[in-house]
Formats: sequence, structure tokens, C-alpha cells
Amino acid sequence: MLRRIQVDNTIEDKIITALITSTQYCREIQPIFDKKLLSNDYVKIVAEWTLSYYNQYKTAPGNKIQDIYDIESGKLRPETAEIISKFLEKISSEYAIDDSFNYQFYLDKTFTYFKKQALKNMTERVSTFLELDQIEEAEREIDSRKKILLQTSGWMSVLTEESVNQFFVDEKDKTHELFRLNGAVGNLIGTLERNWLISIFAPAKRGKTFWLQEIAIQAMMNNLKVVFISLEMGAHRVKKRMYRRLSAMGDESKNYIFPCFDCMKNQDGSCTKSIRTNSERLLNNKGLKPLFSELISYRPCSVCRSKNEDYAIATWFEMFHANKMNTVWGKKKLVAIGKMSRNNLKLKSYPAFSVSLTGLKHDLEMLEYSDDFIPDVIVIDYADILAPEDNRSTGREKIDETWKSLKNLADSKHCLVVTASQTNRGSFDKKNVVATDAAEDIRKIAHIDLGIALNQLPEEKRASTMRVSLIADRDGEFDQFKSAIVLQQLSLGQANLDSEIIIEKEKEGNENGNGKNIS
Repeated sequence: MLRRIQVDNTIEDKIITALITSTQYCREIQPIFDKKLLSNDYVKIVAEWTLSYYNQYKTAPGNKIQDIYDIESGKLRPETAEIISKFLEKISSEYAIDDSFNYQFYLDKTFTYFKKQALKNMTERVSTFLELDQIEEAEREIDSRKKILLQTSGWMSVLTEESVNQFFVDEKDKTHELFRLNGAVGNLIGTLERNWLISIFAPAKRGKTFWLQEIAIQAMMNNLKVVFISLEMGAHRVKKRMYRRLSAMGDESKNYIFPCFDCMKNQDGSCTKSIRTNSERLLNNKGLKPLFSELISYRPCSVCRSKNEDYAIATWFEMFHANKMNTVWGKKKLVAIGKMSRNNLKLKSYPAFSVSLTGLKHDLEMLEYSDDFIPDVIVIDYADILAPEDNRSTGREKIDETWKSLKNLADSKHCLVVTASQTNRGSFDKKNVVATDAAEDIRKIAHIDLGIALNQLPEEKRASTMRVSLIADRDGEFDQFKSAIVLQQLSLGQANLDSEIIIEKEKEGNENGNGKNIS
């Protein structure tokens, strides 16, 4: 497939772009394609080329469209050939090979356009027949348009052979899947998909914004188009955090303390293996850790981490040097990352409570119109400070309407929507956030596809660690006692340095029980 940099905004040019780019789009549009529904002659010609190629090879032509043009252009009038040549030149220069293409969004636009064109053509022809008293011809014209009107209506037969076979093709192609976060935390959460609404739940000041930005950046690095909406921080502050994350640079050039995984058997000195990378004990006679200091010669050891069950998870610290971000090298690094990702991360900041989902949708449509930027992922920081959809709504009804609208946004844009929400006062001192801790209205949980909790006790904050767990899953397949311990260095914007799965042996009341010991 191909990835957009910038294309023409007319719907017929978008149709051609999708036909050239997306095999899934070709498959869906081929049964109802009728060149009479298109207005531009050159669009009709290129559409027939692409669908002929698809029917023969069962794939979109992609870069092969230029070869098709070279073969077919001699049959065209010179002025038509020139128009097509310029269009294909633009497409060739503006697209690169890529797997991400929001073909479902293009399909929705195309179906709406085809339905409009079909109704317009039918109305004109029926009116003409009626004026001539040709009633039967008018009825036949209406009947001839029923197929396209049905197929663009969204209705489908579930158990036909074609429908069943297509389901398993889609399952194999995994066209609905987007990306997975790095490390064990990604394995815990699973692959994130289109049409999902995800929320991060945590008490205040637990790092929700850091995680929203982490998801946005990792999506961008997976060649996805991402929109980040900030309702809490100004654009300058958001950019600063993102620049730290992407560059791994700070405000100063100095040594920074980084958490790292260690082994409890290394810390208490009970390990006798020859592969151990340390010969000292960290814990004192009471089993307590000292405060970290560069003068401590103890070294963490994790050589058994991926080898056997003897490894008992613990954490300690290491020192690493990070350069100052505001340097020529730092700026060049950020610009290079932007070029590599084709600047597929867009940011817009609003004052808190100043914009509703309706307002956001309008601005997203303007982005599509002005830049043809159709997001795969929309991150909103955060839902609790969106303005109400209806100023007459109050209390829980206002909140419920907002979360319904968030889910509608994910479905209508065929994208992943990620946001966050604060939990209630009772969750501040709890070890684990659970679904019933959702603040103000528990119906938030009913509207999301996935709920992610950020858990952090004071001692974990001092250790620069956090536990991430699932508290809701629309498929219902998650273990509430399983979480990922995540290492962080937030001074450099690093919310997910490394992670490891831990499983509590008993319910939350047992503060010491983990499947793998953690300290």
C-alpha cells in the first residue's frame, strides 16, 4: 500500500487514490462500481485501469499504476493522457510504500458520494420519463438503482458464503489491527484496533498525560497518522514533553538516574551462579535498600531474566549521560524523526472546557479538508475536561453524553480513540485501581472497549516504577491480578523504558503477594 503525504481534496481524486492504494478498498468497491457515477473522464479511465488490475491480480496496483499508464496512454487523446500523467506523477511523489491506510473511512465517503450520484441520476432520468409519460421506463430506472442503493446502505447478509469467506480473509489480513505498545506492557494490553475507545484511569498526578503521549508517539513510530488533542496543557508544554521523549534529552547535559530491572537474589546476596554480574549484597541485615548513590559499587544483575524461573524481579538504578536537548544535534535529531515519520503527528491545544466533541469533529474535518490528514489514532488529553455536547445537560447525563460521543468518534472515523479519566477520591491510597473507581459516572466503563489503570504507591514512585493493569475489556478476557511493572524516567519524558509482567498470588488485600517477587 501507499502512505499519503498530501493529496487533492476532491472526492473523485480520493476515490482514485484509494483504488490505487488499497486492496481492501478495491475489493469492497468493485461489486458496485459504475463509471456513470463519476463525473471526470480521467477518473473514469484510471478507475477502470485499477479495477481491471485488481480483478486479475487481486491486489491494488500501487506503484504498478505507472506501468499501466505507459501501456494504455497511447490509446488516449493527448490532452487526457497529459491530465492523467500529471495526476499519477502527483500520486507517485506524494506516496510511499506503507501498510497503513484507513480504507474504511474512504469507503464511507465513497458510498455516500455514490449514493448521492445514483439518486441524482435516477431522479433526473425518472423525471424525464415521467414528463414523456413513459411510466414503465421510469419504474425500470428505479429498479436498476436498487442494487447500488442497497449496497451503499450498510446492510449486509451475515451468513452468505461470500460474507463468511470475507470475514476470515479480514481476520487473516488483520486490517482492523493498528499497533502494540513496546515490551511486556504491550503484551498485557494487547494489539490496539480501529474503532476502539480506550481510556486510562488513574488518580490525579499519576502520569496519565505521559501515557497518552507515549501511545501517540508509538503510534506515529508505527507509521500511523496521529492527532493529539490537549485540553490541559498549552502546545509549548506538550511539545517540550514530546521532544524529551523522542530525543531522550533533557534540559541539562548531565548524568541522569535511570531505573533498571535487577534480581532479588542479587540484592540479598543469595545468588551463587557464576554468570552473576555482581559480587556484592545491596540489602542490609534488615532487608532494606539504601538510598541510591553513585558511590555505591553494587551493580544490578538480570542475566537470568529471560532464561529461567530463578529470576525474582526487583529494581535498582543505573546512571546514564543525556545531552541537552536545546543543541544543534538535538534539533537535527527531532527534525530527522519528523522526516522519518512523515510528520504524521498533529497537535492542537484548547483551553479546558472550551471545546466539545462536536467542535473537535469540526476541526478534524478542517484538517482533512486542508491537509487531507485522516487520522488512524486520535488521543484526547483528556475526556473529563471536554465541554458538554449539550449545555442543557448537567451532572451524570452530561458525562454520559460525552463518553457516548467519544465512542461515536471512534466508529465514525474508523480510528482508535484514546483518552483518560480521573478516578474517585477513594482510589488515591489504593494499591490497585479497579473499574468501580471510575469517577462521577460508572457508565464510562460501559462505553469503552479497553480500560487501562495506572497504579503507583509512594514507594513505587520513589523507585521510578509504575504498575499498569487492565480494568475493563469489551471481550472480557483479562486477568485483574496481572499487571506490568514499568520503569520510567519522566525527567527525560520516558514513561515506558522497560516492563515486566507480574501476577499477584492473592487478592488486593495481600500487599506482598506477587507471582514473581518485586522490590
